[in-house]
Amino acid sequence: MRMTKVLGAVIIAIALFVSGQALAAEQKIGYANLQRALNECDAGMKAKDDLKNEAEKLESELNKEQESLKKLKDELDTKGAVWNKETRDSKEKEFRARSADFQKKFMEYGEELNKRKQDTEAKIIDELRGIVEELAKKKGMTFVFERSVGGILYAPKDLDLTDEVIKIHNGRKGKK
Repeated sequence: MRMTKVLGAVIIAIALFVSGQALAAEQKIGYANLQRALNECDAGMKAKDDLKNEAEKLESELNKEQESLKKLKDELDTKGAVWNKETRDSKEKEFRARSADFQKKFMEYGEELNKRKQDTEAKIIDELRGIVEELAKKKGMTFVFERSVGGILYAPKDLDLTDEVIKIHNGRKGKK
């Protein structure tokens, strides 16, 4: 009786091992580099250009304000000694208020640009993930890994879906 149980267990183990190998042989694996796809797809490049233009516009605005503050500071330094106390105090108060406003704007602009960048990239990455999922299903892939996060040290180029993902994404954006 005990020998029958051991033999039965061995047969089950062999059956599981053989079926596991057959299952593993049927699995198809691929990978995509979503960071590269984001940087190289038309929507990603346009978003980067749009953000760069917006940053330059905001930087120009801040530079004008900074130049105006510099002039006010120079005026305080050169004429402050000859002004009466009331005028000097008023100009110093104006300078402090405008300096604080400048710093606040600088921080807000940076945060605004960063949030816009994150939101735009997240939207495009979601679209790219959807395309990866569609491609994987179409090609009968069991797993698709993300290359840019560092989990893949080596994989054959023919398993890389990135170029197809970019091409499909660009095609879809051109039709909208």
